[in-house]
Amino acid sequence: MSHEEEDLGGGINSVVRIGATVRRPMHPWSSAVHGLLQYLESVGFAGAPRFLDVDEQGREVLSLLPGVKPWPPGAELADMRVLDSVAGLLRQYHDAVEGWTPTTNTWQLPPVATGAAEVICHNDVAPWNTLVQSTMTTALVDWDTAAPGPRMWDLAYLAYTFSPIAPPADLPMMGWPESTSTFERLARIGTAYGCSAAQWVELLNTIPHRIEAAYETMRNWAAEDRPGWRTQWEQAAPWRHGAGFLRSLDFVEQSLDSWRTRPYA
Repeated sequence: MSHEEEDLGGGINSVVRIGATVRRPMHPWSSAVHGLLQYLESVGFAGAPRFLDVDEQGREVLSLLPGVKPWPPGAELADMRVLDSVAGLLRQYHDAVEGWTPTTNTWQLPPVATGAAEVICHNDVAPWNTLVQSTMTTALVDWDTAAPGPRMWDLAYLAYTFSPIAPPADLPMMGWPESTSTFERLARIGTAYGCSAAQWVELLNTIPHRIEAAYETMRNWAAEDRPGWRTQWEQAAPWRHGAGFLRSLDFVEQSLDSWRTRPYA
């Protein structure tokens, strides 16, 4: 078996591939995440890596899943089948984990209130943390920020990153066409997840809080000098110091009333 390491370029963590495995650094919350992954394996949820072991360097060893990340934005990410399948996969995950009682609760909790815990949220479902095969989203990766929270908290971040929810002027800088229909994609996400009318209202109400929480998390964890987070916070303009989050938040607050009046499902 080859022991040559291939850098997979994690945004926060140093992630490498060795053969058919992925190696990532361990953290205080890793045992809780491993328990979650083991539970998902036990109930047959195929959309997450398997926890295999801890290697001689103290890194967690995860199974390498097939597929490609649909990032940066391109034809794959624009495909509505990818959008439908990522929302559907998150719903499958939430249904699979609902009612599970973890044996340890040492999660990497965000420095903000998320609301009543309904499930263990993934908390970072974004194009750079998903795998796609033949226009279908098949897996969610990077479970480091998994923690208890409401279903719509998780779906709101997916909506933020996959719609994406950003001012039209920002879309080309992010790699998206300026003509991207944010609301059309947002409504499609709600439908593919299977949101009830009440959940759709909750999703819309949650989105601004979720974006603000993403900003506060980056700001706080950068201030604590957590590995990777300060680098994210110190990005060059126009993203420096979380400016993109704040512009998206302004866009949402200007758009919500209109979104609420538009038909859903």
